[in-house]
Amino acid sequence: MENNNRKNFFIWALVVLALIIITNLATYHYSRNAAEGENDNSTTIIRYEPTRSDIDPDTVIIFEALDSILKNYYTPVEKEVLIEGAVRGIIQSLDDPLVRYYDAEDLEEFLMETRGSYGGIGVRIIESNQSIVVFDVFPGTPAERSGLSPGDRIIKADGVELTGQGLMIAVEHLRGPSDTIVELEISRPGADEPIVINVSREEIQVTTVFSEMLDDGLGYIQISSFDSNTAREFTEQFRAMEQRGLSTGLILDLRNNPGGLVDQAVEIGKLLVPEGEIVRLVGRDDDVKTIYNSSAARKPYPIVVLINEESASASELLAGALQDRGAGMLVGKTSYGKASVQQLVYLPGDNAILLTMARYLTPSGHDIDKYGIEPDFTVEMPEVLRYYRYFHPGRLEEGSYGPDVEVLQMILEQIGIRVEVSGYFDDQTARALSEFQIYANLRPSGEFDDQTWIELREALDIAARDQDAQLNYAIELINKPGLWTITGGIE
Repeated sequence: MENNNRKNFFIWALVVLALIIITNLATYHYSRNAAEGENDNSTTIIRYEPTRSDIDPDTVIIFEALDSILKNYYTPVEKEVLIEGAVRGIIQSLDDPLVRYYDAEDLEEFLMETRGSYGGIGVRIIESNQSIVVFDVFPGTPAERSGLSPGDRIIKADGVELTGQGLMIAVEHLRGPSDTIVELEISRPGADEPIVINVSREEIQVTTVFSEMLDDGLGYIQISSFDSNTAREFTEQFRAMEQRGLSTGLILDLRNNPGGLVDQAVEIGKLLVPEGEIVRLVGRDDDVKTIYNSSAARKPYPIVVLINEESASASELLAGALQDRGAGMLVGKTSYGKASVQQLVYLPGDNAILLTMARYLTPSGHDIDKYGIEPDFTVEMPEVLRYYRYFHPGRLEEGSYGPDVEVLQMILEQIGIRVEVSGYFDDQTARALSEFQIYANLRPSGEFDDQTWIELREALDIAARDQDAQLNYAIELINKPGLWTITGGIE
């Protein structure tokens, strides 16, 4: 009961702070009118009688303002709306974009993202020209077993029209408890008639760790984000890789990794960072709240970490620890620069605030917030190879123009088809696209459609690996004679 009272008090206190401005403006407005003349009968003096005298005097104004508005505002207002608006206003006053308020629905979505699983069919969808398009099908999921493919447009789910309804509505209909079935009506590129398929939902485990052996003894592990399963996934794949003979080196790919749960990055750090400090969290007045240490032995092979401008937060924590402790070299571009740590603070009514509680420093004491981590070797990457998987502009044809056409022309150039990058879909672009369509065994229409998008994306997947300058540099670095002994990267 005492906790509930404190929580209720906190909420009410938040409300009043946001309403202080309103009451001050009202007071100013009335005083000014009174000074300018007493004949304006349209202004009514509202005298407020405090109803809660047993609270902190500094916050009583919050209760008074809320109560006054609820009782006297010229039109009825909902208390819940005022409270939420006040909380959001107070958060905004912090000028910290990483502090967020979650209502019950948003909180459930946030928790789903961090726990790494959800009930669904296993697809990533996008909205293109109001259509819901399957962008990716996750391996081993009901969607794959049911034959869904990238490029399929989901027209209906359980008879409900999805076109034009937006992504959130589509997600709501595709997700659901395990062992339930959703009937999908889809439009498939190249098919004349819609196709109806039934897909059984199940618990989808979001995979954030991908690994492979690039060569004898040379391992590659990519971490896309840090959710509650990431450390376990990494440990399993890393151990398996070591058993297969990880000896030449390890490339840890943290590019485009926005971060996530700090404890997951720390657990991975305990495997890779040699004995000593991984990271320290500091709070107000630079007081050290926690120091995380590793007791691992130094790895008997080089480690290269790939980072770029979108490597942030927990991924920077891990990269910074490996760099500072001399356990790995960084290749790529300067990272994003987010070194604050947020924690959920639960509020009544299944609401919560994601509140910045600390910031972290690398083992050398560097605060990389807003600065990022500079790589040991800066290596550029063509923009089109970074973002091509997000490219789905819908239909393009002669006469089209703009950024989408420009990206299409850059993609064609990247895979070796000569075309002028002008942003205008002219006859030269149509001929270049036809050339690709012939190569991909498609009808050479010279128009960009869903089938062409699928084939072009697959061609870029291959090109992105072959032309990945940062990855290729990392491989060269690992195989560079004498480098690691000189820098102390290995013992």
